[in-house]
Amino acid sequence: MCALSQPSLHDSIVAFLRERPAGVSSGELAERFLKMKSSAAMSVAATIKAMLLPDPRCIQDGEGLWYAHARESTGSAPLGQLPWTAAYCLIDPISLRVWHLSLWKMVPVVSCRASGWLVDPATLSFDDRHRLMHQADPPFSHEAARELLRNVASKEENRILVFLGSTSRSRVALTCSVIGESLPDDTMVVSDLLRAAGASVPRPLTLAALAEIIPGAGRAEGESARRQGEWFALAVAELVSLLGRRGIETRNDLDALFCKEKTPFFAGKEFSYDDLLSLPATPGVYAFKDIHDRYLYIGKAKDLKRRLLNYFCETDESPQKLDRLREESCKLVTHRCGSELESLIIEYRLIRKYSPSLNKKIEVVESKGNFRQIDDSIVLLPHATPGKGMTVWVRKEQKILLKSFDSLPEAPGPILGEIDAFFFSQKLQPETTDFPEHQIATRWIRKNANALEIVPVHRMACAEKVYDALRTSWREFCDSYSAPLYS
Repeated sequence: MCALSQPSLHDSIVAFLRERPAGVSSGELAERFLKMKSSAAMSVAATIKAMLLPDPRCIQDGEGLWYAHARESTGSAPLGQLPWTAAYCLIDPISLRVWHLSLWKMVPVVSCRASGWLVDPATLSFDDRHRLMHQADPPFSHEAARELLRNVASKEENRILVFLGSTSRSRVALTCSVIGESLPDDTMVVSDLLRAAGASVPRPLTLAALAEIIPGAGRAEGESARRQGEWFALAVAELVSLLGRRGIETRNDLDALFCKEKTPFFAGKEFSYDDLLSLPATPGVYAFKDIHDRYLYIGKAKDLKRRLLNYFCETDESPQKLDRLREESCKLVTHRCGSELESLIIEYRLIRKYSPSLNKKIEVVESKGNFRQIDDSIVLLPHATPGKGMTVWVRKEQKILLKSFDSLPEAPGPILGEIDAFFFSQKLQPETTDFPEHQIATRWIRKNANALEIVPVHRMACAEKVYDALRTSWREFCDSYSAPLYS
């Protein structure tokens, strides 16, 4: 097996990006590192995206520029240089439906990353349309609304999203879940920053109440939804600046402050806030248990550390389920994964096995009827342990197999028989849980197909051919990702 700790092309690209905090275009990276000089900009962009998107050290913004994002090093970075995004949503006070969503970058200056309506503004009253619409709003369409939500889930996943309150955060999360997406794990609410700055938290926490605390940011009453989002971003930027003036200079300082304040949350538990701070910022699965060792809740995360820290934050209001979890949880179990797909599959299987009381009866989207599964394939993924590999074996109407390995020697040994039994033997009778699992895997694989190494088993006639292709693909996979993907 290829050594996963040798210097690589990726290491050189990450070092190059770290020296250029303003961002680098795909074309510049392709020309410098791949010697690609082509007028086919789309082809160049697709090549760089396929290379860098799976590497959590690299992120791409809405303008197509690439940046270095070292998860483990952000703790000591100055607060003002962290990748903050102010997320402001306008919510219908009656139905609690999200009307409008805007995302604002705060470094080096406040600028709009994405903005748009999630409902057709034509359905609003005349007065609301006149007051809330802005000339910069893009034309409404259902596809544009879905794309905006996909931006929240993907382009913001390596950034710190700040919401006005927990209601805003939970409503956006619910809206994302409708299209099969999820919020990034690293989120905050303004009350976190206010308490850290030594300010009182008004109840309810509204834009008007926030303006009384941060008058320098201006006023947003009577403004359009987009302008309200811009004002909110300016207020958050002022709060971050205020924290620096109070001596809270890094994310580690902020976490340490929260640690002191949140001790009461952990009374009677077998885990502490320090335990959560020590978790890795990697994909994984987690489970809360009660004092009788029964499962309360099982979930998955792209960033275990930040996802679990969010469970123990003071908020302006707390959903009943969250209150129960905080009160009844006694033990915490975590399992580190090498990829989001691995965590999705393990999460689904554990929920089905243990039926935790706080999980929904159906935690994943399980639509009935026909579903076009992907062709028989083996997907290569990083493993949580450097030097090991993880593969996902997918065969139509068959239980998905997660298989890790230490090496793929020239002599295939027993793995040849496993390939033959899984892909070329008579199919087993499908179980009721197989279909949703395929749905989860297929959705994720299709979404990330351009960045994945996939062995097309459906094109091969025997196990020997599959194994040869697997070895070849794994060598290429190692060459592309020779540095640990999750350090």
